[in-house]
Amino acid sequence: MPWLRPGWAEAWWEAWGAGDLELHVLRDGGRLAALLPLARHRGALTGIANWHTPSFGILARDADAAAELARAVVARRPRRVALAFLLPERRGLAEVRDAAAAAGYRLIVRTVERSPHVDTRTGWEAYERSLGRKLLSELRRRRRRLEERGELRLEVLDGTDRLAELLEEGFGVEAAAWKGARGTAIASDPPTRRFYERIAGWFAGRGALRLAFLRLDERALAFDFAVEEDGVHYLLKTGYEPEFRNFAPGMLLRHEMIRRAFEDGLASYEFLGADEPWKLEWASTFRDLKVLQAFSPRPTGSVDWLAWAAGRPAAKRVLTLARR
Repeated sequence: MPWLRPGWAEAWWEAWGAGDLELHVLRDGGRLAALLPLARHRGALTGIANWHTPSFGILARDADAAAELARAVVARRPRRVALAFLLPERRGLAEVRDAAAAAGYRLIVRTVERSPHVDTRTGWEAYERSLGRKLLSELRRRRRRLEERGELRLEVLDGTDRLAELLEEGFGVEAAAWKGARGTAIASDPPTRRFYERIAGWFAGRGALRLAFLRLDERALAFDFAVEEDGVHYLLKTGYEPEFRNFAPGMLLRHEMIRRAFEDGLASYEFLGADEPWKLEWASTFRDLKVLQAFSPRPTGSVDWLAWAAGRPAAKRVLTLARR
């Protein structure tokens, strides 16, 4: 996963890091076997992940290396280990859970997000038929209406040329609709903007960045900030121009980008994030992302566990009694 590699981790820490950054590393004969970046704060270890992180876990050579590193982390006896956005099928969840349970830690594991995805190995014609005639008819109708106004085209760029200019244009489109009004757009928050600018440059250097524009003549009506690595397309951010809402430019862009993933022989199209209604028009399968909280058997860990399991008011009462 690209989200566990240095370029992503460094940009994330610069934008949102708090506490002390610790790189927990396992080496085998001098070679890196496993890595887990964590933040330490008041005796707790937390994964460097937030709602901008598609998934998190242990970057490891194999399951044995991941398990050994997890045991080493727990052996340091942190009061709490908190890891979020863990995919059960990836390294991290099972290894840290098992190591913590063996050390007597109390565990809370829950689903925090369900991310839709499309298996793009099944064939485009069969997939498109599964979308239903009503949706496909609407897409054709709205495309025709836009084509009456000018040349409608898809543009997908890798950021090796004019990156700053393309990001400025794309971030403007992403902020134009409800995201800008709610303050959740990339351009609404300086640290968030710097983060996406930095990872854009890093992914472009790896040949993985995909900046997609649906254009009417030269005007961008919709925009995707995406990444392609190891045969997988990851949609990180998207937006559209509200002036053209009645033409559904976001839906037209989605249709084109998913078709492109099929035609390019990719294995999966990952929507990332939560299972929002607009994503469910395109996908019916999900990846469950988990949060793992492991609480030390020591008194401080027990209070932490009560705060999460029974609610903070109950924990405060326990702390008051302890002080007395």
